[in-house]
Order: sequence, then C-alpha cells, then structure tokens
Amino acid sequence: MALDVDPVTALQNTTYKPSKGATQDMGSVDFMKLIIAQMRNQNPLEPQKDSDFMAQMAQFESLNQTKAMAAGVKVLQGMQELSSAAGLIGKTVIGKTVDAIAITRDQVGREIYGQPFEKLSSAQRVSVNQDDRVIAAAADAQNAGTEIRGVVERVAMGADGIPMLMIGGRAVDMFTLAEVR
Repeated sequence: MALDVDPVTALQNTTYKPSKGATQDMGSVDFMKLIIAQMRNQNPLEPQKDSDFMAQMAQFESLNQTKAMAAGVKVLQGMQELSSAAGLIGKTVIGKTVDAIAITRDQVGREIYGQPFEKLSSAQRVSVNQDDRVIAAAADAQNAGTEIRGVVERVAMGADGIPMLMIGGRAVDMFTLAEVR
C-alpha cells in the first residue's frame, strides 16, 4: 500500500489526492478535493469564513467559464478563417508557398482510403507516399517560402488548423498574401 505524501510538508496527506492523469489544468473534482482538505485541516480556533470558500468557488467557476468562452472564440476564428479562404477560390493571389507534403498526403489519403494520412495503416501510407502528387510536393519542399502567383483552386486545412490555398498543387499560407485580384 502506497502512502500519499505531501511534497511540501513531507507529511502523509489523507485528504487530498491529485488525479492520476497529470495535467496543467485543475479539474472541478480536484478543486473540490482541495476545498474539502482545506476545510478539514483549518485551524479550529480561527476557522475560515464561509464567504472565503464561496469566493474561491466563484473564482474557479469564473475561470471555467472564461476557458469555455476562449475555446468558443477559437472555433469561431477557425470558421472565419476558413470562410475567408473559401472566398478566395477562383481569385488570382500572390503569396508565399509552404511545405505541402503533409497537406498533400492528407488529400491523397482521403481520396484513396477515405481517411487522413495519420490514420492510415503502414501499407496504406507507403501507397500514399508513392503517389505522384506526394512525390511532387516533396520535390517542391525546398521552394517553401518563395513567392507564387496563381489562381486559387481549392482550400485545404493544415494539421494546425490553418487554411492553405492550393495553387497548381502548391500550398500558399493565406496569412502571407501580398495581393488578391
């Protein structure tokens, strides 16, 4: 039987046990365990006021709501970026190319196997890597960062969620556009 030892006081702690999955975020269960441990271990001659506990709980709830709102704003931003990129289809643009190997692998994997590259089996990945489009993207990788002019044929999402404009099989970062016609 393992004893839980508080890393600060080096004493056995019977009330607070952090959750097993070590993460940076304190979950609501961890927070409630901490509050209960705080209540059990407070000085009986100077107990903490109820209002102090309520203030802590209100701050924690406010933090959770702020996190949820930030996640929602991030989704909205992604949708706006994708919508803006889709509006450029058929337009002539000038922008800088990026390494398109990952995007091309995903495109080919979805066309042939109906899945992104990362979810393919080893044999399927080999097949995708032998596709002419992937080979061309690998050969063109050395030109990443060069300026290109052309008509946007389609939009592809990068692994990082940033929409890439596809021009003649080459990927252009939408945030590097110098001109749109």
